[in-house]
Amino acid sequence: MRKVMLFVALLLTALFVVEVARGIQVLAESEGTPLIIVVLGDEEGLYAVKMNVTGPLGNPIRPQRPFTVIEGRRYFTMRLTIIYPEVADKPADNFIVFIDGRGKCIEPATLNLTLAPYTGGEITINIMKPDGSSLSGFPTRVSARTVWSNGLGTVNISFILSNVSEGAMHAIEPGWTIEITYSLSAGHISLPAGVDRAVIELNCSAVYTVNGRRIFKPITYRITVIRAPMWRLFVVIGLAFGTFAILQVLGYMGWFRRYTDTDLVVMATVGAAQTVWVQIIGRQLVFPILDRIPFTYNFAVGDFPYILLLVIAIAIVRKPGAASLTLFVYNIVSEIGWYGINPLWWAYPFAQGLPVDFYIFLRGRAIFTNKLSFLRSEIPEEEFVRLPEVRGLRYIDGFIVGLLRGFFMQVSLYYVFFPCLFRLEYWMEYVFWWICIPWSIGNAIEAAISVPIAERVEKAIVFA
Repeated sequence: MRKVMLFVALLLTALFVVEVARGIQVLAESEGTPLIIVVLGDEEGLYAVKMNVTGPLGNPIRPQRPFTVIEGRRYFTMRLTIIYPEVADKPADNFIVFIDGRGKCIEPATLNLTLAPYTGGEITINIMKPDGSSLSGFPTRVSARTVWSNGLGTVNISFILSNVSEGAMHAIEPGWTIEITYSLSAGHISLPAGVDRAVIELNCSAVYTVNGRRIFKPITYRITVIRAPMWRLFVVIGLAFGTFAILQVLGYMGWFRRYTDTDLVVMATVGAAQTVWVQIIGRQLVFPILDRIPFTYNFAVGDFPYILLLVIAIAIVRKPGAASLTLFVYNIVSEIGWYGINPLWWAYPFAQGLPVDFYIFLRGRAIFTNKLSFLRSEIPEEEFVRLPEVRGLRYIDGFIVGLLRGFFMQVSLYYVFFPCLFRLEYWMEYVFWWICIPWSIGNAIEAAISVPIAERVEKAIVFA
């Protein structure tokens, strides 16, 4: 019966997340629409192309906020979509697309601020038939340096089509869709004091010939540049290390026993084992396979060994700070071996670990047991045995530990560390429900499942 109830709860949770995601997707479309201003010329009718701009592009599972970038971002990618109508009775020839790479600041109008073309990569051109399949030879890529000149990008679609496609065709047929993916840069932008956002207006246009008539179709869109929220990072750093220091002071005052050499060895070993799982085994072998299965990333299925190791460390040490220090070891080893040392990231393991440590402080020695005891880390064995029990309390402990770790990990990552250190502005209204909540649920279930395994490991170490 319990297994059935657990399965039903998981199914309802998955359905809830799906419905929330669908609702947010509708909001995404409505939020992006006002930022696109289509300016139609005099040539309305059969041959008027439909144009749309989307971006910044990224992982669809965790979308970035539409048409918003943080100052100092090295580059971001946009996509221009052009649809030549199926009702057209003649092809479009001499098709050229012009892309504005700088734009003009319209808010505040007194600010002389522009974006810049990013010439360090490639521009991707894809031409698709009405059925959605790409033409032979597409998508194709061209060097960005050959496209941009004085802030203007020129993409000669007909020329590219004649060189890439079979039969040297050069005309765009009715119903075909052209997608051009290009990158812009805000790396040089630093908003002046007193200005928290600036709106930059850019233009793209398509020029083509139909039946001897030259047709011009423009589109205007706006990019909002916002200030990097560095205050969030400094607040988290201060809170993280300040709170950890308070915990250590409480330990010195006798609220819980200080760390032994065995505790330090356990936390270091488990943190190193977490690194092996994530960086070597997981990302090389397991995650690429799991991520192909729906919901596995959202519910952090690949995190199970990582969470199991964390629960084992907590079960053995049973002192506040065990979670933070174990995660800190993982963070440092990962930086040394893979990411490079960056002290600004050192607050990240404490941001996700300290809420867990406070729960460990609350439950004391009784954590991961059914004993009903709080705020007592030192309990004589004979008294501990006589404490009242609540059936299943140890699994509730595991559930709460996983829930706290998953929630504060994702919230701090997307709300603080990504925007401050990577200049990535994710769409939090979407990410919160689609990533943070299911990830927390996944970690909570994994931690609850890990409790009996951690008990066995702890007993094996104690009696070894």
